[in-house]
Amino acid sequence: MRILWFSNSPSLYGKNKKNYNGGGWIESLEKLITLQTNIELAISFFHPDNCFKSKTETTTYYPISLYNSPIRKAIHNITYSSFDHYEVKSFVRVINDFKPDIIHVFGSEKSFGLVTNHTDIPVVVHIQGLLNPIKNAYFPPNYNKLDIILPNLLKPVSIFNKLKSLHFFNHDTRREEKILKNCKYLMGRTSWDKDVSQLYAPNSKYFFCNEALRDIFYNSPPWELKVEKKFTIVSTLSQTPYKGFDVILKTTHLLKKLYPKFNFEWQIFGINEYTEFEKRFNIKSKHLNIYLKGVVNSETLVKNLLESNVYVHPAYIDNSPNSVCEAQILGLPIIASNVGGIPSLIENNKNGILIPANDPYTMASKIIMLKNNPDAAIKIGKEARKTAQERHDKKKILSDLLNIYKNLSNA
Repeated sequence: MRILWFSNSPSLYGKNKKNYNGGGWIESLEKLITLQTNIELAISFFHPDNCFKSKTETTTYYPISLYNSPIRKAIHNITYSSFDHYEVKSFVRVINDFKPDIIHVFGSEKSFGLVTNHTDIPVVVHIQGLLNPIKNAYFPPNYNKLDIILPNLLKPVSIFNKLKSLHFFNHDTRREEKILKNCKYLMGRTSWDKDVSQLYAPNSKYFFCNEALRDIFYNSPPWELKVEKKFTIVSTLSQTPYKGFDVILKTTHLLKKLYPKFNFEWQIFGINEYTEFEKRFNIKSKHLNIYLKGVVNSETLVKNLLESNVYVHPAYIDNSPNSVCEAQILGLPIIASNVGGIPSLIENNKNGILIPANDPYTMASKIIMLKNNPDAAIKIGKEARKTAQERHDKKKILSDLLNIYKNLSNA
């Protein structure tokens, strides 16, 4: 069976020199699939390499390079929405060359899903995040575009880039709606992504399949409670407003105000700075014991997670964030917003703690509770690890995926 993936990640192409927040789980899935002698896999993705295809012993790679010249990049930035047509032509060229039996599109965020209207081959769209719900929760309360612009008045390039990203995002939401409406087959992993995607495509067939995590998280020893003077909280965020950095600022402000003797620090991986929110609240992160660690490799991330006391995910919207799943499989106690697909990952007060979105008061309270009740933290962490080990069992994931491909081939 010939399977073609369209992916936002280059997976293992060129040894894939990426840090922790790339498509690590796509790489893990590729490793699983290529062990199957009855599967011939190809992966296509946007990449600056100027070759049509590159074949290894196990996988054929199709890097799509459309914007690797300054002129083409400039034209693309100015006329972003019109480039979907050119991208689809590249996808069709890949399809015609590889001649797959099944096309597996990872994510509805990019233009890959538009191929459903250009081929009779079965196409399944694998839901990652969902842009339209993200757009609905993109800005925190009392926050808007001006809050992005005003702190950067002396940085016109920064303002341009941020507004450009918002413009691109708005087009991507419209395109996602078009993609989902034309889907015959969907794949996902939470009740939320099933409900939302089938809202757009009520006649589609939905397949359930969990995702493989990066190898290091399976192989790591489990988290153990550290009895030390300093209580360490960890989060992994991207620099987008809906990820909840403002909630972290408000939570730490409460903790320092109400519990001045509480010796804690909050480590945030994935970002180096977040000046918009700091200026909005007139607060410096470091004054609240918040330390922005930037992007790190998986080994460094695992080390820091294992040395922490609790993992916190404060997002306003999310589906099934890998960061939460990775913290769970290590056995950390987790506090997360009760939004999107996260309730499919966490059973409240059993294998994690769910709190309302934008509720720094409850978040602060739960952090104090875990600090004062180490037995509860240990119990929740053990249940989290057990749940995640079952959810992310590689053999089960591979079996489910192969059954989906079998169903699609018989469609």
